[in-house]
Amino acid sequence: MPDSDEALTASASSVSRPFERIDLASPPAVGPLYLRSLIDRRPASLAQSGLAGRIEARIREVTPAAAALERYQDVCGFRPSPWLPISFPHVLAAGMHLRMLLSPAFPVRLPGLVHVWHEIEQNQPIPAGAALHIESWIDGAALTNRGAEFCLHTVVSSDGGTAWRERTGFLARSKGPALAADAQPGAAQTPDAAATGDAPFTVVARYPLQANLGRRYARASGDYNPIHLFRVTAKAFGFKAAIAHGMWSLARCASALLAEDASNVRITVNFKRPLMLPTTTLLEAGPADQNRHFRLRSADGKTTFLSGRMECI
Repeated sequence: MPDSDEALTASASSVSRPFERIDLASPPAVGPLYLRSLIDRRPASLAQSGLAGRIEARIREVTPAAAALERYQDVCGFRPSPWLPISFPHVLAAGMHLRMLLSPAFPVRLPGLVHVWHEIEQNQPIPAGAALHIESWIDGAALTNRGAEFCLHTVVSSDGGTAWRERTGFLARSKGPALAADAQPGAAQTPDAAATGDAPFTVVARYPLQANLGRRYARASGDYNPIHLFRVTAKAFGFKAAIAHGMWSLARCASALLAEDASNVRITVNFKRPLMLPTTTLLEAGPADQNRHFRLRSADGKTTFLSGRMECI
């Protein structure tokens, strides 16, 4: 990649699909990018004949700020530790991810994208003060009967070796006729964390969630998506109330079920229903073995917000 902060866009004559490479010396500010997203004029869905391009990005070096890390640990339930929480590298990459989703090479607008699944692999615990190199890419889309699904890949390196990686699944819903199931170049298969076998679930924790949870997580993570902040801003996007961040839900489960220095572990979650605030949730989990299933449910047990599994790799 070029040694500059400029984004390079390939011409249509050199590639058959849109392409952009983004090179960043440090993470971009998230706030201005969210403001840009609110005036986005791209379509909300991908047409059957549309093409999703390839976008590559990197942050050359970032070191976690101690104050930001403390806020994140507090809101997500992680204990103070010399290691980064397993979900925290996602926060470090968030500004770069927004920049990628706002790229002209990405075919749909950011508002309306639904975070439907997430997968994190950690090879080794990352020291809290480590200097990190982060790379991400999106390549193509999977066309499903619900719409177009995009996979955002991220890899975090420390001391020259890969320590952490994630895949993030987004859905751009189709309001017209169902898209024919197909995979464009680079599209990734959706993981399924829902299959639980016959393992019994027991209640691990009960979480009363206040109406300000979305604002607290936004201050810790930089994710100021309006659907998470206030009832009035969530209503503008079709929700009855502010909804909890999906990544808060994942992080809260991880902080309860995983050791701070976890290594060679994979977490996979499917987001099932919006978690509207305020409410009370139950974290339930199966036996603590090498393939442990868990879920976040309503207090009455009638609604599952998140289902997931943790496994050794």
